Formats: sequence, C-alpha cells, structure tokens
Amino acid sequence: PMTDAEKELAQVKKDEASMRSQMSSNSATLPGLQLPVTQDLQTNLEKFKKGFINYLQIKLDTDKEELKLWDCGNIKASEFPEKIPVEEPRYHLFNYQHDFEGESIWKIVFIYSCPGYSVPVKQRMMYSSTKSCFLDSLAKMDIDIAGKREISEGDEVKEVEIYEMIHPRNTLLELTLLNPRRL
Repeated sequence: PMTDAEKELAQVKKDEASMRSQMSSNSATLPGLQLPVTQDLQTNLEKFKKGFINYLQIKLDTDKEELKLWDCGNIKASEFPEKIPVEEPRYHLFNYQHDFEGESIWKIVFIYSCPGYSVPVKQRMMYSSTKSCFLDSLAKMDIDIAGKREISEGDEVKEVEIYEMIHPRNTLLELTLLNPRRL
C-alpha cells in the first residue's frame, strides 16, 4: 500500500505527463506562454503596461486550461493584502508607487499566492509550472518585474514587504554600523 505522500507524488507525476502533452498543442498563446490567455487579460496587460491600472489578478482556469483576468483596477499598497484569495491560487501584478531616495517612483512586483495544501495538487502544479513561462512572456512584453514573491496568505505581503522586495535592506551594512568591531 502507498502512503499519502506516495499517492500525491504519483498523482503529480501523472498530471505532469498529461500537462506536457496538452502544452505541446498549437493554440494561440501569449508570446512564450504555454497556456492561452483570454482577450480580456491581454487587453488589461496592455493597460497595466501603459499605467492606466496598477493591479491585475490572474486566475488559471484549470478546466479551460487558460489564464484569465480575475480582478483589476487601481489600488493602494495598503489594500493589496485584502486582494489575496484564501481558497485559490492566483498571480498578482502590482505597480507600486513609492518614494525612494527623495523621488516618487513606480516598480512592478509579481506575487504568486497559493493558500497551501488545501488546494488540489493539479491546480498547485499547473500554477507553479506555468509561473516561469508567464514571467518570461511579461518580460517579452517589456513589463519589468522588480520583485517576486510566493505567499500563502495576504498578511505576508504588507506595504513594508513590498518595499523591501524592491529595495532590500543591507543587513551586513547595518550590522557594521551598529557593531563595527564584531565583524
């Protein structure tokens, strides 16, 4: 008899084989992306790129095997955690406006949210295996991602975490300044 972990691994391998065969079909896709995208998502990616909106939430429809727009608009960084669903994975793009070294700047962050093992294996696997292709396609569209993060709940990505994703603190420098003799 197989343990639960062995059953899950066998299911993942089976789903990966199925997905590889489905991905090799010649369907209309976003450049570099293995899954087709809806026209609505394509249109809103262009709006996002041009700065008309600062937030996109993308859902992978496992039944239709396509990426589609789930939510979009203009939000504040403080509102971002509320946008993270608690039951399903999503991709999020957020163009974060903030001050850095005396200038107001915009930087794009990519967040992959997945609530954990309550999500079916196939869905987790499809999101994680599509992520790098999706990021490649964004780069080809000249959407420059300044920071990336995977989270399981909204509390993990408050404004300070978004800021530090883009502008990481230099902990070694801070330690040197605080305790110069210890290093």
